[in-house]
Amino acid sequence: MNRRKFLKTSGMSVVCLYTCTPKRDSAYLRPTNKRFAHLEINGNYRDIGYETGRVFKKNINGIIKRRAGWHKGLMETLRSKKALKYSDKLLALAKRHFPKIIQEMEGIADGAGIHFDSLWAMNIKSELGVIRSEPPGCSSIFVHNDKDMWLFHNEDGHTAYQNIMFTIKASPPSGISYIAMVYPGIITGNGPSVNSRGIVQTTNYIGSVKSEIGIPRYIIGRAILEAKDLEEAIQIATFEPRTYPYHHNIISLSEKKYASVETIPNISEIQYPGGLYCHTNHLLFDNTGQFQNEDQEYKNSSSISRYTVIHERLESLDKNEVQQDDIFSILSSHESKPYSPCRHPEEDVFGQTLGTAYIDVNSGEFRLYKGNPCESVAKERFVHLNF
Repeated sequence: MNRRKFLKTSGMSVVCLYTCTPKRDSAYLRPTNKRFAHLEINGNYRDIGYETGRVFKKNINGIIKRRAGWHKGLMETLRSKKALKYSDKLLALAKRHFPKIIQEMEGIADGAGIHFDSLWAMNIKSELGVIRSEPPGCSSIFVHNDKDMWLFHNEDGHTAYQNIMFTIKASPPSGISYIAMVYPGIITGNGPSVNSRGIVQTTNYIGSVKSEIGIPRYIIGRAILEAKDLEEAIQIATFEPRTYPYHHNIISLSEKKYASVETIPNISEIQYPGGLYCHTNHLLFDNTGQFQNEDQEYKNSSSISRYTVIHERLESLDKNEVQQDDIFSILSSHESKPYSPCRHPEEDVFGQTLGTAYIDVNSGEFRLYKGNPCESVAKERFVHLNF
């Protein structure tokens, strides 16, 4: 069944496109109170995708069921003539510039037993402009003083993802392995990650009321996972054309450098902050801040609320005396809830802090705390992500 026929006839149907069974070299660890379920996989891009989809089939199909109305809306939008034409252009560009990532996505869909278009729709959800019950949001803090260099990041998403997130360690043919926190149904690169060259990435969603023809943001985030150094990571983040805004926190552990990269379609701006710095989910820089299509409703509710709490707390600290616990305390704050740094679902707000990443740039330590930091940090509920 081809794409267009599938999109005309399918709703929530599950279709397996391929029957091949690729060579696998993988290891699986069950989730614990400290660790997300974890998969280690070697192979080509399709193999990595297939095994990810096969092992986490329940997680991927689970999010489709938990967010049935949302996924149905995605598919209905994608079936429209205008959206399908737009989607085909994005897919063609992605295949031209990042073909191996599309191979990986085809493998995920095959392994999970879903049609590629169901997976593709989830990975261009922002570009499709489907109305969301609540956009995602994340909060990042960077500390750099005379002795310390740290990055902290609260990874927030819809509460439906609670207890079904996972981590993956993949070793693709490029020779650059990576470890990442993964949303079921979304390619790696959106959640906190580190690769074997010491490139760390966390991302912040930036809302837009309009998207352009270009490379989808999740494709760019995934490509960065195989960057060999900071320069290449920034080159990928700023690759043109792009469809949608994005913010990347990128660190090179070997170079001891941090870059805050804001991108909008056709414009990007890179800064190298020091001291005490934070970023949530709106544009801060001069060039990118002129973007006319930023989602002001989201910016003025969730993002500004969290940014204000974090920024004011940081201003009360001495950058040379700040301790890790000071930053964890800020990210664990419920001030201005439900749009607080530590997110919990409340009434019709479905945001949830799913995990917290901590990176010590000087030592190379990368921790991933499971769940809300108000609970996980105090209970030391974390694992080390390293090679």
